[in-house]
Amino acid sequence: MRTLYITAALAFAAPTTLAAQDFSAQEAAQRTADEMLAVQQATAIAQRQFSGMVSGNIGSSYQGAIALPGAQDGEWLAIIVGRRGDGPDAEYVALAEYEIIGGALVSEVIHLSGDAPLLDGVVSAMAQARSFAPRAVLATGAALCVDEGSNGSVNLSTIVLPPREDASFDAYVLNGPIEEGAVPLGKHWRVSFDEFGISGDPELLTDTCEVVTWTDTTPGLEFLIHITEHSGTAPSPVHIFLSTLVPMELGVVTGEVLWPIEDGTLGAPTGLPEAARDLPE
Repeated sequence: MRTLYITAALAFAAPTTLAAQDFSAQEAAQRTADEMLAVQQATAIAQRQFSGMVSGNIGSSYQGAIALPGAQDGEWLAIIVGRRGDGPDAEYVALAEYEIIGGALVSEVIHLSGDAPLLDGVVSAMAQARSFAPRAVLATGAALCVDEGSNGSVNLSTIVLPPREDASFDAYVLNGPIEEGAVPLGKHWRVSFDEFGISGDPELLTDTCEVVTWTDTTPGLEFLIHITEHSGTAPSPVHIFLSTLVPMELGVVTGEVLWPIEDGTLGAPTGLPEAARDLPE
């Protein structure tokens, strides 16, 4: 693991784009990160609205939220998920439904607990994935950096992406806590699903216990770049997603290449500058 803060001007002093890099991986990572951000925004809007409408009393059946793209660009349909009972066969229901366009809430339907409609098909599968995905990660027995935390607890959050044409989809399980002033870069996972359930083993996307930290008094945040090393051919979607949560740029090193990421956008790769080559191990 190699980590360093350097200025953005120094990191990208030699801006020659490396044409030989895996741009298919770059484009795929950007598309996935964009979808993660859209889902996260839609579900966050829905959950805030639902919590406000029920005065914070979300109930014991509450299971989080999922979101699906609507018919028009920028439209998302978010569902507040509940569950009838605690048993393994308990059914998933829609506690509330929201239409969100361009980040704005445009319609809301809240169902009475006894009349909440059942979820079925891929929507039910997505709801179940919110519960199954983190359990699958924990079942791997992999270390989650808990020894480095103050309380030794595991804090996981899950983003379930909409299904593909073949009804398969992915859930991203993010290691936490993710909070203001401290964002973990590592131990984030992807769990794949098909129409029958979990497909394959959970995939560890970022294998590090590194945490990006800052305070309001950190000088020149907008001019800094946080350098981190990654074993893939291009940054993962999680790197791009997390870049929206930190106040400085991220620079992801893959081999001898540096990839700039700023506020959810993956830039063109450049050669690794000498300042980053000398990072301490």
